[in-house]
Amino acid sequence: MDQIIKTLSQNLGLPESAIRAGVGILLNFVKEKSAATGNPAFTAMLGLLPGASELMTSAPAGGEASGGGVGGLLAKAGSLLGGNLGDAAAALGALQSAGIPMDKAGELASGFFGEAKSVAGDDAVNAVLKNLPAIASMFTGK
Repeated sequence: MDQIIKTLSQNLGLPESAIRAGVGILLNFVKEKSAATGNPAFTAMLGLLPGASELMTSAPAGGEASGGGVGGLLAKAGSLLGGNLGDAAAALGALQSAGIPMDKAGELASGFFGEAKSVAGDDAVNAVLKNLPAIASMFTGK
């Protein structure tokens, strides 16, 4: 994970600490959505990404997304709407609170999944995203 974090930090021009927190938030969000669909692919992918579990454990909680700024407002508004939109808004707010600007959230996610494929393999990552098309489109633009 250290190399993935370093690469994302360089590509996005953001501090490694923000990238670590952001990737942890992203992984926790995908874990929650994978559990809701009964998709075991997330656990398989996680096992292929050394250090990913530790990032998830140390990531700021989604509840911290209710902070200020546009992300905080988006999270609050999204929570009123419920469902995937509310969850995505909360995740975006949490990313902003962790130091990931909203305009970099999609780049963080697509960059992470791209780098994860180089470590865990295309099949493992695609199996996660395949069962979560809304997540894939929200964060990766695909």
